[in-house]
Amino acid sequence: MKQNEIRGQLVAEALAMCTSLTQPSPEFESLWITVRENICTRGLCLVTPLGSSSSIPVTAEHATSELLAAMEWLIGHEDEARSLTPMLLFIKLRGIATRGASGSARAAQSDALHGLTHVSPGDPVVFTDIDPIEAAS
Repeated sequence: MKQNEIRGQLVAEALAMCTSLTQPSPEFESLWITVRENICTRGLCLVTPLGSSSSIPVTAEHATSELLAAMEWLIGHEDEARSLTPMLLFIKLRGIATRGASGSARAAQSDALHGLTHVSPGDPVVFTDIDPIEAAS
């Protein structure tokens, strides 16, 4: 089995152990941990958010956003999640966690653009090096 297949299997098994995602239980807490360990980003990766054409660097710093996005989808789509194969469940959760509206790529993009003003929607933002001599004058 490949690494992503193993991760999908672990998440599917943790989900199967939960009788319900609407009631707190030790199994539900275990599912949270399993999703965090197997779906969320641990290192650096480039992610293109849905609807965007630019890749955004995402690190483990944004794993909380990923965990919340994945678990929100799981709770809201429990029946669908239970019907997916382990690999499709992995693909779905990883996509929601990284590329979705509440995922890490949007959080990282928001962090990068924090403080920018007067940029119209759709206008590209380009970061360049500043000549220190010009900046000082």
